[in-house]
Amino acid sequence: MKSIAILLLLFTLIPPARGQDSNDFNLRLYHSYINDEMHLWKGIIKEMNQEYELSKDQALLYDLCFASYGYIGYLITEEGNKTAKEEIKVAEKRSEELSEILNDRHDVMALRGALLGYRIVLSKFSSLYLGPRILKYLNTAYESADTCFNCNLEMGSRYFYTPKFLGGSKSEAVLYYEKAVELLEKSTLKTERNWLYINAVLMLANAYKETGREDLACKLYKELLEYEPDADWVRTRLYSKCK
Repeated sequence: MKSIAILLLLFTLIPPARGQDSNDFNLRLYHSYINDEMHLWKGIIKEMNQEYELSKDQALLYDLCFASYGYIGYLITEEGNKTAKEEIKVAEKRSEELSEILNDRHDVMALRGALLGYRIVLSKFSSLYLGPRILKYLNTAYESADTCFNCNLEMGSRYFYTPKFLGGSKSEAVLYYEKAVELLEKSTLKTERNWLYINAVLMLANAYKETGREDLACKLYKELLEYEPDADWVRTRLYSKCK
């Protein structure tokens, strides 16, 4: 199953204006995502890093940070922990830079919390000291802007992946995921064919399945295929299991 959809982002503030180069990178990321060619992301992200070093373009940095977030999720389940750890270090530096530029804006704060969450996925023991930091990032981000798309998404993941005895709740997670998708339905991320939209819908669908509502998950798969007919892996791996 598509790993970055299971592992774990419109904002109340519109993301920085995107130039042609940034749009081109996002389009390439999107097509490799729907064509199940995630191995191409490494090269695209490398190009984005190189372009950013030359241009110092704020919009490009923004897209780069979120692309790295998605790629790391893929790496964790597909290519091993060592590679993922290396990418996390680079992504954290970039997100810290973005946070300084945007004055700790809520969407970036939620992203930083998500990157720390990846560290816990790789090492459960790190939850003892990283857990409080993640909660601070996510709670502060959500309280600053509860209509922030990835703030809701990451709050959902917090409840979804936290054990029940530590306060986790998949039913509670569904509510946050639903709100994130509702915000995205009205956003440019959907109309511009950004991979983040499909990723969020699949996270909600997975949460529906985990809470015994497979009919709702199947409805989302059908809607996604109407939105993007070329996503064959959604059809063969997910929708094909629906009655």
